[in-house]
Amino acid sequence: SGETSWGDRKGQWLRRRRLDGAINRVPVGFYEKVWKILQKCHGLSIDGYVLPSSTTREMTPCEIKFAVHVESVLNHVPQPEYRQLLVEAILVLTFLSDVEVNSIGGIVHVDRIVHMANDLFLQELKSFGATGSILEKDVATGICHFFYDSAPSGAYGTMTYLTKAIIIYLHDFLPSTGCAMQ
Repeated sequence: SGETSWGDRKGQWLRRRRLDGAINRVPVGFYEKVWKILQKCHGLSIDGYVLPSSTTREMTPCEIKFAVHVESVLNHVPQPEYRQLLVEAILVLTFLSDVEVNSIGGIVHVDRIVHMANDLFLQELKSFGATGSILEKDVATGICHFFYDSAPSGAYGTMTYLTKAIIIYLHDFLPSTGCAMQ
């Protein structure tokens, strides 16, 4: 039959994140977007290493030197799947570069955003009655294995939780509207 069971797909996104992280794969236009978001904050902290906003005064967004600088910060992350979640979080963060926000504060701690997203994911799993191995976390990073193995898109995708975490993290800097986060 043409149906694929969960068992067949289990590990698919974890493997993909490991591979993408191991070969330093980033989305098209990633570095240019990072450059734009750096103009709205004092820097991005990734696993204790800071990519300062001053970089945007020294290099252009399309400069290879800038991409190498971004990679040098990302390459401090030893786990490729964790690196890839950080890249996803930065990508979601870069969507703010198109929003009418002058500043998103000081140094943005990207790893804190990923951990907040993971916590939101775990809270939701627990609210559905999840227990045991589904809630297991990676010892090195503290991220739930099931979160690593979730697709980026969809109602329960990593991007959904990363977006919620960014909204919570940057709440004071975002424009207030009549919309509430669900």
